[in-house]
Amino acid sequence: MLDFDTLAAKYTSKEDQQVPGVQAKCVDKNGKELYSKLVGFNGPSPDAGPLRADAAFKIGSATKLITSIALLQCVDKGLITLDDPITGLLPELDGKPIVTGMDLSMIPSNTKITARQLLTHTSGIPYGFLHPFVIKWRTTPEGLEFKNSRLTHERFNVPLVFEPGTGWMYGGSLDWAGVAVRRLHDNIPLEEYMIENIWKRVGRTSPFPTFNLGLRDEDYQAKLMQAAQRDAQGRLQPFEFEFGHNPVDAEGGSGMVATADDFLAVLADLVSDSPKLLKPETISDMFSPQLQKGSKSTEMLVQLRPAWDNVAGPVASETVNHGLGGVLIQGEAAELGQPANLLGWGGALNTIWFASKELGVACFFSTQVSPFGDSKARELIDAWKKEFWAQFKAT
Repeated sequence: MLDFDTLAAKYTSKEDQQVPGVQAKCVDKNGKELYSKLVGFNGPSPDAGPLRADAAFKIGSATKLITSIALLQCVDKGLITLDDPITGLLPELDGKPIVTGMDLSMIPSNTKITARQLLTHTSGIPYGFLHPFVIKWRTTPEGLEFKNSRLTHERFNVPLVFEPGTGWMYGGSLDWAGVAVRRLHDNIPLEEYMIENIWKRVGRTSPFPTFNLGLRDEDYQAKLMQAAQRDAQGRLQPFEFEFGHNPVDAEGGSGMVATADDFLAVLADLVSDSPKLLKPETISDMFSPQLQKGSKSTEMLVQLRPAWDNVAGPVASETVNHGLGGVLIQGEAAELGQPANLLGWGGALNTIWFASKELGVACFFSTQVSPFGDSKARELIDAWKKEFWAQFKAT
């Protein structure tokens, strides 16, 4: 494996560009910067300028962590519990049918969905593009009705694929969690809730992360890294990632635009000795395994390794579980020097984050390349991890 600097210079070179640019940063539990690398350009266009230190990224499913924190704040405030039904707040999910085959036969569900199930993807709610039964259901008149809706409670209103609590399926659970947060606070926009209860609490100032770039001025939009995807020949081409432009709602599972420093301020708080966002015992639960060992839920999590492989790296599948807010990597990735017991997740454009409560360290890596799990982006992620952990252990 080439070292990170050599590989990043090679892959971001405009002569044979494989990744437009990369920002990678790590902080300790006090928010002190431990590591910072900025390489490459602001996008795949020939005239793209250097990637800015204050670049904004469409962070995709890394949004889920922020929404998880928002819902856990509701638990901390006593507005809801983790294990009581949340369907009173989300009546759209009450009595959802379970689709059982490609013939779209349905059976009733008998278990009411809880906040814990939303936070751990054990609710039975899939993404409409991930599960074959729901992909087919989307072609029916019922499935087509809200397929392109910008309203979260319509777009993610799909049949379940298993009885809540009996499996694991990546999907729109955190989008529904965002709806719950909003409804618990007089229907204020989720973005407004997060500004007051998350971003300001960790010391961030305007311009704050957003679900709608249309609300940001030209200066902010100029620092947005442009996304890229590969054409049939493997060359990078400009690409418009659909999320981050919602003028009517907020997709709590995927829709945020943020900077590395925004995200790291939250991660630093999670590993802090004096957190501002959540009770210490709640953060402890975030870093604790939520899926029973040997259960169907754990089996299904392992089967969908592509969803978490970018952040976990080369770890044994049986060492992976799920916390409250991300995948829990309980085993080491020895070839990268990566320790055990990390909480992490990523985003569609190959953004990843991870945090260690034990070590008091948190990291964020971002580029903007589709598809998720792109092999060149993955090489950079692994080289970065190897370099960071070697430096961290040497200090």
